[in-house]
Amino acid sequence: MMKYELDFIGVNEETKDADAIGIHWIENDIHTIGVYDGGFSSHGTTLKSIIDRFYFTENKTDIDFVICSHSDQDHASGLKTIIENTTVKKLYMNRPWLYIDALYEKISDGRITKNSLEERLKKTYKYIEELESLATEKGVEICEAFEGTVINDKLTILHPNKETYISLIVESNKTDFLEMNADEKDLFKIMKNSLSLSFKKIYNWITETWTGESLKEDVSTSAENETSIIIVGDMGKEKFLLVGDAGVKALNAANEYYNSFIGTLKDDIKIYQIPHHGGRHNINSSTLDTIIGPVVAENTTTDKQAYVCAGKNSDHPLKMVKNAFIRRGVKVYVASGQTINHHIEIPSRSGWVTVKNHDFSNEVEEWEE
Repeated sequence: MMKYELDFIGVNEETKDADAIGIHWIENDIHTIGVYDGGFSSHGTTLKSIIDRFYFTENKTDIDFVICSHSDQDHASGLKTIIENTTVKKLYMNRPWLYIDALYEKISDGRITKNSLEERLKKTYKYIEELESLATEKGVEICEAFEGTVINDKLTILHPNKETYISLIVESNKTDFLEMNADEKDLFKIMKNSLSLSFKKIYNWITETWTGESLKEDVSTSAENETSIIIVGDMGKEKFLLVGDAGVKALNAANEYYNSFIGTLKDDIKIYQIPHHGGRHNINSSTLDTIIGPVVAENTTTDKQAYVCAGKNSDHPLKMVKNAFIRRGVKVYVASGQTINHHIEIPSRSGWVTVKNHDFSNEVEEWEE
């Protein structure tokens, strides 16, 4: 029988929201260990301690794969701790400078060469450039991570494909040295990510009912977030979906790929990661209906669960986002200030307490731009 566990990392200190997730499964007494994002350095340190204590065995002391979902610091920087201090076999991540030929076609400034374009891209995406350098130094194989890629027989990448990834790099507000034709550009608002610590935002509150969802359909997130590597894990008894900071474009693309080649997301997935720490610009009602299912009868639950990583004392996940999952029958758990372990057929850890799922909120944040 297949056994597995996921650890959604929370750290007991003030940090900005960050994602770090450990993956561990056992089949026929063979242990497979992986990492999906590493958060900031403190998250990477906490994740490493979890792996050392609960994943490694006398005969298994290496990590089979590490996945960096996208280039943002709060997902990539903590992976340096993992790669520096453990033996890692493979690193899955996408690097824009591998596609210089395609990107160079977008350059109008004749003073920019392919070499200088590569230098600019590495400077712009410094957190994954640092991972690349460290992995190369440590002899870790670096793999492209596009749809259809299968990782250790159990994980499948659903998004992005290479063409979408390149177009999102061009579209990014970080790469203003690249040009776009008007008919290529998506006219959506770029949501800039702040990497500095922030205090809790003060919201005005509005009433929300079970049948009155406050999410907006016309939402968008940054191009970087839409490059997030989305994976589905098939653990036999249940499947999980990890999405990083994906927005509605990426989620819908992943759903289309899965439904075309594997099954039906809303029927197959039991464990969901809530995207972008529970922000409201990454999901809408129609996308949730597609990947989870419709709203269920009030105060009823299904066998589905959703997990989200957020900073200690953060205002994320937003209440309207939690409500959106809850009203679709999903139990919501928040890793904020503490790590949450989800496990199947693996014994509960001594001294660890059961975490309560969050309740539906009758008051949610008013929309303010």
